[in-house]
Amino acid sequence: MSLPDFRPLSPVPIEPSAFESFPLSMRRWSVRRTLARLVERLHRWRLSALNTRVLRPYRRDDGQALLAEDEGCVVAVGDFGGKTGLSRAAASEAARLRVRHPGLILVSLTPPAPGASVQDGRHLRLPVSRLYLLCQPRRLRRALRLFAPEQLARAHRTGMWAWENDLFPRDWHFALELVDEIWTPSEFSAAAIRSAGALPVHVVPHHVEVDPHLTAADRAAFGVPPDAFLGLAIMDIKVCPERKNPWAHVKAWQQAFGDCPNHVLLIKLRCSEATRIVERELHEMVGGAGNVRLVRQDFSDRQQAQFQRMADVYLSLHRAEAYGLNIREFLEMQVPVVATHWSANTEYGPAFAHYHGVDSRLIRYRDWMRHYPDHDFSWADADTAHAARLLRQVAARKPAIVNTAETA
Repeated sequence: MSLPDFRPLSPVPIEPSAFESFPLSMRRWSVRRTLARLVERLHRWRLSALNTRVLRPYRRDDGQALLAEDEGCVVAVGDFGGKTGLSRAAASEAARLRVRHPGLILVSLTPPAPGASVQDGRHLRLPVSRLYLLCQPRRLRRALRLFAPEQLARAHRTGMWAWENDLFPRDWHFALELVDEIWTPSEFSAAAIRSAGALPVHVVPHHVEVDPHLTAADRAAFGVPPDAFLGLAIMDIKVCPERKNPWAHVKAWQQAFGDCPNHVLLIKLRCSEATRIVERELHEMVGGAGNVRLVRQDFSDRQQAQFQRMADVYLSLHRAEAYGLNIREFLEMQVPVVATHWSANTEYGPAFAHYHGVDSRLIRYRDWMRHYPDHDFSWADADTAHAARLLRQVAARKPAIVNTAETA
């Protein structure tokens, strides 16, 4: 089986050391970021008011009798063409729903993958009897407006939401009037959602399947020796780098292995313009060592799975997870996982012998991006020294690669 082509890594250009002379807190601020902070509250209020007003025709009407499933069509709406963990979770959930509903119709919020069977909701000939909204509440305005209100008037609506702290967000409250029930992937997430109202909340862990026959990507494409101990970390830091905590990953790896070239950590990173500064900070932490590198290219789903297959260990020193899809996928692949033992992954991780939970302490939420509008919560700060000890233990158990040419 031939592997898809992966572009070789190239170093991220770092500007001269004038940048490094500024304190960390000053580097993260730009005129654009400062202005964004000033209008943040107004922007959130405006979006909340817009969602409430625009989606009023789509509110549930308890006086309307629901259609039987066979009196209409069953539809799932999601970001089936996206690259995020939420998008992959939506696609997996749609696959599971298709078993329950063979005639399931998919409606995508973004251009779907080539060959995917999706439609525009307004082209449906029948009313909708079951509607699965496989997206977060912030996408509901776009999702519901793909339909005429009368198409959904008698549909049973299920929202699939995931939340990663114990405070239900104020700007999600409008969505409670739009669905009949909520599915969420963990008890950790469910606790926050249940605190917001009386809607039924069901814990439905993400549907995770791995292909046991899929081959790994070629390590040489990433400059990794075939016999190296290879760690992977995968994170999207477009909106909240602090939650994924990439700095702790570099620190733990350096504490475990120093700059040993035969112990390599690849951090697959997705940034926004506002969080590009984090790349600079990580490169500054790495310095001249070549055993911690950033991977910035986007992968197809197949490439992502092949990239995952290269790993000897997966490292996740997150501060909070609503589920932790990558953690679960690596566990299902039988790849050892070293992860902060807090939030949703504590619910399934200990069931796997190759799960290694990292000690942490709870700290107050602090985030220069101000991603969360409600600030009064705590999340985990991983003990990097403990993570380093666990990484060394996993590395010590890796079987040595035998050079058959020399032993023949």
